[in-house]
Amino acid sequence: PSNDAMPLTTSITRFMLSALALVMLCGTGGCGSEPQNFEGHRGPAWGGWAFQDTSQVWRAAEVPGCIHTDLEHHGLLADPFNDMEELGATWIEGRDWRYRCAVPPTPNDSLGWEVLFEGLDTYAVVVFRGDTVMEANNMHRSWRVSLPQDAAGDTLEVVLQSPVRRGQARLDLSPWPIPASNEAKPIGQQTSAVTRKAMYHYGWDWGPRLVTSGIWKPVRWVRPVAALPDFRYQFMEGNGDSVRYALVFDGPVPDLEWALTLRDSLVNTVVERVSENRYELAWEKPEWWWPMGMGKQPLYGLEWRTSDGRMDAHRFGVRTIDWDRESDEYGRSFRCVVNGKPVQLRGANVIPPDYFPVRSLARLPEMVGHATAANMNMLRIWGGGVYGDESLYDLCEVHGILVWQDFMSACAMVPGDQGWRQNFLAEAEESIRRLRNRTSLALWCGNNESEHAWRAWGWQDAYGLHGTDSADVRNAYAAVFEQALPRLVEDLNGGFYWPSSPHSEVDVSDEKGGEAEELQSGDQHDWGVWFGTADFDYYSTESGRFASEYGLQSVPDRKTLTDVGVVDFEDSVLQFRQRCTMDWLEPGFDGWDMMQHYAGRYYADPDAVEAPGMDRLDRWIHLTQLTQAEGLRQALERHRCASEKTAGSLYWQLDDVWPTVSWSTVDHAGRWKLAHHAVRHANQNERIMWDRSDRDGVRLVAQNLGSVPALGEVSWAMIALTGDTLSAGKADLKISGHVGMVEVAVEPLPEEQGVMAWIWKSYEGTTLDSGLVALDRPSEMAWPAAQVVCTPDSGGVWLASDAVACGVRLTSDTEGRFEDNGFIVLPGKLHWVGFKSSDGRIAVPEQVKVEHLAMYAPTDRAER
Repeated sequence: PSNDAMPLTTSITRFMLSALALVMLCGTGGCGSEPQNFEGHRGPAWGGWAFQDTSQVWRAAEVPGCIHTDLEHHGLLADPFNDMEELGATWIEGRDWRYRCAVPPTPNDSLGWEVLFEGLDTYAVVVFRGDTVMEANNMHRSWRVSLPQDAAGDTLEVVLQSPVRRGQARLDLSPWPIPASNEAKPIGQQTSAVTRKAMYHYGWDWGPRLVTSGIWKPVRWVRPVAALPDFRYQFMEGNGDSVRYALVFDGPVPDLEWALTLRDSLVNTVVERVSENRYELAWEKPEWWWPMGMGKQPLYGLEWRTSDGRMDAHRFGVRTIDWDRESDEYGRSFRCVVNGKPVQLRGANVIPPDYFPVRSLARLPEMVGHATAANMNMLRIWGGGVYGDESLYDLCEVHGILVWQDFMSACAMVPGDQGWRQNFLAEAEESIRRLRNRTSLALWCGNNESEHAWRAWGWQDAYGLHGTDSADVRNAYAAVFEQALPRLVEDLNGGFYWPSSPHSEVDVSDEKGGEAEELQSGDQHDWGVWFGTADFDYYSTESGRFASEYGLQSVPDRKTLTDVGVVDFEDSVLQFRQRCTMDWLEPGFDGWDMMQHYAGRYYADPDAVEAPGMDRLDRWIHLTQLTQAEGLRQALERHRCASEKTAGSLYWQLDDVWPTVSWSTVDHAGRWKLAHHAVRHANQNERIMWDRSDRDGVRLVAQNLGSVPALGEVSWAMIALTGDTLSAGKADLKISGHVGMVEVAVEPLPEEQGVMAWIWKSYEGTTLDSGLVALDRPSEMAWPAAQVVCTPDSGGVWLASDAVACGVRLTSDTEGRFEDNGFIVLPGKLHWVGFKSSDGRIAVPEQVKVEHLAMYAPTDRAER
């Protein structure tokens, strides 16, 4: 009988061919949580699209794509990333745009085929044979429409209506203003809050305003009647000996045959049919999936097939994820627990790696590669962008990266009408169903900063929301993010839901919610550094339970700026890209002023010094990148030193949507800023750190975030700026895995200025960690006039210095990356830095330039 337990081996012969196909698919990065169809319920993406330009001429279009890239491709629009061409592209948002193609034949003659639009941006009217057959109003949803059986060969047209005009008409219907302060338009014209579209398209403090339209995902034939019902995994029980999963379908399914594979081999599995929509699978000796640094990331391939040939295939890792919310001495925990082990999360917030989605998709592997190289185990997909493509989650699962997934809403309140709410919840349901089986998915978050903004940004006064209006706006927000969304996530088994970021257990109805209380629970956006001008000590004194945002700006690589037309610092093209304004500090105060403030505090004011061979732009690049690197390194290490309390640290931000001045650690061209090197070191599993929460001395701590004990010896030394050793010592270290931490006994701080060096080696001789830090703020130290000699060699450079050199930055005319950058060099020792070309090959860097802090001399110029 079909409901009896049966060993999979009874059907191995019959399934061998399809299992091989599954192995091949999973081995090439496919086979994610989206069903992979082999038997004809999804056709190929449609081609042959055209768009109508402003002269009514039809031209070839790229689908997936958008109107900006299509216009640019045909020479009808200058690249909006170059110079100040963004300003010349603003007219596009106010027009309607038409796309069309000839309908291709259905994949076979079966009935029930529909057209699936996987993504329409945003207000779309679909016309066939002169009739409107469908309308869409949400970029984040898919849409379907039926066409007549004889549709093949006829023209299907998609009219993409102006998102600004449609949004304005929608906003005008609102009985109250809807706050959306990140859109730099007058109140009453901020249409991003009512339009279900990527909010960053309307401009942000790190990006342009390019309100595009387009068919941004594929269009294809689908046959829903041939597809099996959607499903969800349910982990039931498991240990090192065996594991048991349930697969629960959303509707009845026929008898299914199953194949489970791991690394090209079939896994002997017991399958039991429990009900008309539920199967249970069990197997022995499971291999568990772990976040990066805690173990391996084995991924099982699972395939099922009906007797009539319908089939799905998926890939997943065996793991459990929980969030520890227990009360403790600090308040209430906010810690991720994977497979029963606490995880110290470290990573970054990500925005789309290119402004235009068709180009962003191709950049995802590089973006995840940057995260992996910097030892990250979590990425937060920020709510002002778009939900990730399947390939993003595939990559995260291969590399052991957990995903904090925002719903797409940021820094805004929401309309109160039922139509908008239903549209948003339909989007949310589709996204939950698509991602709920993802091994990498750790958390769903309702929105970015909207709850906090309502309480702290003065929206009530700015938008004139008082009394009943204020209550209505707050109730509209609560109906979505505090009532409907948590129910939806729970009903669909979507995982852990968090209402907003930041959020704590402070009563959110109390608009005076205390900052001290907020640090006791939930997650925090730690912007006291930067927006609050606080010292880096803030990361210790104001650390909460989980730091989900913090950061500092820096200027990107000069090559990145040159490529978009920047000539020097005074160039209007560069100044145009600074979008961060802070008028509450001082009228006209902006990101340039804040970078100058922090650079002067920790290294040197780039406009108060000069150096041979360096112009003003060179100084700003070097000194702001050094400052950003030091700030992020201190933040990450201070959070790690407080790991009993602070369980996660995600800085803002990993990447850029365009070439600009921002908080990113990797610029739009993929070039690492000095901060990304600092983050890579700070995120290492085995790490020696100066716990700066002790302001009266040096508290050196060693931490092990790996899964196995770290055994070895650490040697440390305090070294004067002359290179003389002031004190030194050694200590044996035996540190347990999973957030183990011990203190390393060192001498008190010397009166003389200097640096601290250490090296931690295993007993087998492997270097686990090494580092050098200044014992004071570099800006307050009398650095000697070091001469750093650089000798290129195969695969890198040798550095030699006659004195301690701080803040060493290497650049080369050869396109590529140094394996380390932004470091201290000691005298009397050769320092090797590897180099790889942009294609990953070992190369000899040419025309290497060395910059360091002692090169700068004070000047009386006041250039800002």
